[in-house]
Amino acid sequence: MIKVNFTNHAKDMLNERKFTEEEIISALSERDWSENDQIETEIWHAFKKIDEKVLRVVVKGREEPYIIITMFYDKRLRNRK
Repeated sequence: MIKVNFTNHAKDMLNERKFTEEEIISALSERDWSENDQIETEIWHAFKKIDEKVLRVVVKGREEPYIIITMFYDKRLRNRK
């Protein structure tokens, strides 16, 4: 299992957006694709299609333990195949 730490903001977003830590770790380890952040070199984005939605997990670090910054369903990507 991937080792991660959640920022305080990410923990708040877990509760607010009704995600579990296990769902986020699973999305990270079984992601459909990932992209480097366009501004910060230490940050990257993991994407996981869930039904018609795309979950975006914003991650800091290139090796474990990764730091989860935030997560959300990215409405801009919902039609991506």
